[in-house]
Amino acid sequence: MEQSYELTVREVVPETAEASSVVLEVPDDLADVFAYRPGQFLTIAVPSERDGVAARCYSLSSSPADGGPLVITIKRTAEGYASNWLLDHLRAGDTLRVLPPGGIFVPRDLDADLLLFAGGSGITPVLSIARTALAQGSGRVVLLYANRDESSVIFADALDELARAHPDRFRVLHWLESLQGVPDAGQLRALAADHASYDAFACGPAPFTKVVMTVLKEAGFPRERRHQEKFVSLGGNPFGDLSPADTGAAAALGQGQGAASA
Repeated sequence: MEQSYELTVREVVPETAEASSVVLEVPDDLADVFAYRPGQFLTIAVPSERDGVAARCYSLSSSPADGGPLVITIKRTAEGYASNWLLDHLRAGDTLRVLPPGGIFVPRDLDADLLLFAGGSGITPVLSIARTALAQGSGRVVLLYANRDESSVIFADALDELARAHPDRFRVLHWLESLQGVPDAGQLRALAADHASYDAFACGPAPFTKVVMTVLKEAGFPRERRHQEKFVSLGGNPFGDLSPADTGAAAALGQGQGAASA
């Protein structure tokens, strides 16, 4: 079983009414352990009175190119126990029990041209990929980002800054369901056809990524240039027999803010 580590929360940054970024400090002696590639995720131990520990994976929205702290971005979901617990309880100075970065939703070549699709909180690994490719690569990056409405766009300012900093290499297309409806295959085919030589990456809600992957396949993107990240709940507990007191986030429980069973 992989070893877990406690990391300190440096800051919790609101991004939208439903999402916040959690900035994590990595001690110098763990820098190699927590070195990561763009598109990877962290597995977090969330204390649970029902199950002891709920393990959840959250993508890194930070970029390894800038040498900054680790940042995961969490969006609250109505029935999501872990996202609600973390956003309700985490404060600067708390600690989290974390596994080292993992995942294969990673560009093989940062110099390649990239066609990125993100829906909602699926922007988290996609932003990491875009930031890193623009900082360390030489290719062009096109991003289609779908959201419910303008208020739900995570990282709107960061994306605008990237577009201004890389006007010849980065293009972002915002898709708002409130104005344009839900993206469908017919609406995405032209974008895929215009960028048929690019490496494609898609992350977001299952209906969104299903449509995107279907369009890419129909447009002739070979399997090695179609990449999809899926958000799934872990079937087991990779943290072994940790109790809430061992998760690093137990301070909130000790303050009478017990986690509700969900």
